[in-house]
Amino acid sequence: MKHGFPQSVCFRVTRACNARCGFCLAPWDGEHPSAEALLHRIDWLTDRGVRIVHFCGGEPTIHPALASLIARVRERGAAPRLTTNGIAMPGPLLEALRRHRVHVKVSLHGGRTWHDRMVGRPAYEAATGTLRRLLAAKLAASVQTTLVAGGGHVLDEMIAFCLDAGVRRLSLLPFIPRGDGAAREAEFALSDAERRALRQAVAAQRRRLAGRLDLRWLDFRTDTAPVVEADGRVLLEGPREARDTLLAVIPAPPAVPPSEVDDRRARLHVFPPP
Repeated sequence: MKHGFPQSVCFRVTRACNARCGFCLAPWDGEHPSAEALLHRIDWLTDRGVRIVHFCGGEPTIHPALASLIARVRERGAAPRLTTNGIAMPGPLLEALRRHRVHVKVSLHGGRTWHDRMVGRPAYEAATGTLRRLLAAKLAASVQTTLVAGGGHVLDEMIAFCLDAGVRRLSLLPFIPRGDGAAREAEFALSDAERRALRQAVAAQRRRLAGRLDLRWLDFRTDTAPVVEADGRVLLEGPREARDTLLAVIPAPPAVPPSEVDDRRARLHVFPPP
């Protein structure tokens, strides 16, 4: 910790998204910051000792300045990471990920039918295709899977998928009732018995697959996560919004003349939205 900040943060690039997951932790709320605001936030955070900036959303890949944000993190001596639903992966962004050696998590929640149901649109082919492109580019790519009620079968399916695809890490996230998930808690929440059984199964598989697949159980029902919201707030997020702790509000960047703003934008490495 430095200046009261954790060294690693989840950095919400936007609340916009190209999927409609029923359990979404950070649904659309109108926040889609400018590149200038996001670059300023990266500088502000790294000045305060943050050394890992984990880009998340919404869906970060739909922000046209993401490649420039990744480059800025490296310039500031920190490590960029990315979590994506894998629906869109423009070529320039893939090249930026490769050039800056970014670890990428792809959210994949089960087989085709289950995954598409969970994300609210046909997306399995795009997500698995993106994952294979990342692996072909020799990037450190892993899979993140949300576990919900009635989805116990997903664990074995995702283990088999990762082993077949050559993925070396699988993170399992039990459902928590934040964002859109709060309204669907009765549908998605794991019972205590389900949660206990899944955790035991993950522990057993972790032992069995040691050296082949790193299984991680990430239970935010009890943990908190440091998050930079799309509106500039820095929070310790709990399992519900009511348990969040506000750490700071990142101030807006200093005003600059319009001509200088245009010049800065011209220098940004951007790609068109999908």
